[in-house]
Amino acid sequence: MERFFRFSLSLFTILFIAVVITTTGCSDDDNPSDPNPTDTTGNNDTNQTTIDDRVRPVVFVHGFLEAADVYTQMTQLFALNNYTAAQLYPFDLQSYITDTEADIAAMANQIGTQVEAALQAGSETRVDIIAHGIGVTAVQHYIATMNGSEKLAHVVYAGGEYDMSITVNGDITPAPCKYLTLRSDGKDDLQNGNSSYGQLTGATNEVMAGMDNIQLVTAPEAFAKVYRFFTGSAPQKTSFDNPRPGQDYTIRARAIDIIDNTPVAGLNVTAVEIRTLSSGEIQRQSSPESFTTDADGFFTYTANLGPDHHTEFWIRSLTGSHFDMHIYVQPWRQDVQTFRLRMIPKATAGSQLLTQFSSAMRTGDHSIFLVYSQNQALQAGEDDLLLKRFNPALEPIGELSLLTPGNAPAAGVSSTGGNTFMLTVLDYDTNQQDGTGPIQTTGLHGFGMSSFDAYLAGKPSNHQTQVVLNGRTIGVQNFASNGGLGASNGGFTMVHFEY
Repeated sequence: MERFFRFSLSLFTILFIAVVITTTGCSDDDNPSDPNPTDTTGNNDTNQTTIDDRVRPVVFVHGFLEAADVYTQMTQLFALNNYTAAQLYPFDLQSYITDTEADIAAMANQIGTQVEAALQAGSETRVDIIAHGIGVTAVQHYIATMNGSEKLAHVVYAGGEYDMSITVNGDITPAPCKYLTLRSDGKDDLQNGNSSYGQLTGATNEVMAGMDNIQLVTAPEAFAKVYRFFTGSAPQKTSFDNPRPGQDYTIRARAIDIIDNTPVAGLNVTAVEIRTLSSGEIQRQSSPESFTTDADGFFTYTANLGPDHHTEFWIRSLTGSHFDMHIYVQPWRQDVQTFRLRMIPKATAGSQLLTQFSSAMRTGDHSIFLVYSQNQALQAGEDDLLLKRFNPALEPIGELSLLTPGNAPAAGVSSTGGNTFMLTVLDYDTNQQDGTGPIQTTGLHGFGMSSFDAYLAGKPSNHQTQVVLNGRTIGVQNFASNGGLGASNGGFTMVHFEY
């Protein structure tokens, strides 16, 4: 009897330990024998594989003619909800265009590199991923041809056109990954009436009412959907505090070639604080800070927000390889890891699209503006974009609406009005008169890019322009595009709205 008691006790101990191990295993991530790893009480598992919902590294894949900064607001919101910078992997797809089309295989290889980097940086066996636009097709390719379903947990496809032929054994949403799709309800011209942007079998399919293609990865509502899908819970914060004067913000910026996203090293970057007076006049403040971009195009800047201030980045290539750029940005609201400074090369180099775009940038005594909305598309009838021009005495010399029906880029001629995130404004015909529509030059048009013929005086000193998007104003100095290498009055102007 005593022997039987000891045997029973030993057996009970073994069984107890086994139960403890099994119960502990229920919280183990992505265990194929444990389809319900969050169930540590009832242990109602079956023999199916399930991905659990929790915080893990996130890889962000941008779309065609975009860069990592399309995810600036989303990564900032992740950071406000307990994700660390080490868990967020936004990156620039580089040299991913062959002729004028995206090279899906090249994109997939770069995605694989980023996934491996995220895995090697920690102890995770899988990462979450979100893709936008053509990046969706690239992730599909990665999953189908590079065993991506073995390294991904949650997959979000936002505003993408699915290639229904890219499958794993006929399955477009192969296990064990979970899938979420985000699409517009019709405001996005790309997806309106196009079934290849619709639902995916095996995915959770969400329609984002009233959003354009860019907003599917920038709007707080889209972030909330993605966060809940990744973690299983709602985010605590989906908005930012207002800019606070005196607050320091750390900005990690990268200079890249526009379109190709290749880094530009050895640039001289001067950060100039711009003060806006009550009259609307802007003043460039003295004692600016200067930086040099490293081999990967990066530099780090600590911004201190003052009242009525915004920032101009004056960027010069000391070798003359690129046009001087004057990039104006709104006041910072949060630390930024993805701020991108787009450069326009002078020489013929890079992809065919980049060569065409660079060649289309005429020089002369007029100014060249690139108006860039990072968080939304610029759409006629939905948005209001004004240029208010002033002479050196800050006297008004003309106001021009760029998104009125007669002036907006025409569908079929350039990128559709509902998907324009960058508008190039230049006196292309050099007649010093405003035009009424898109410039007929291939290099200025593609998904997300459009153009407009308008005159902005750049040769006289101290001409200024207030660029107003939906009531938000950024005042800029006019610079002559032919100012010459390093000339303080030369270069192109880029105006960033939102981030």
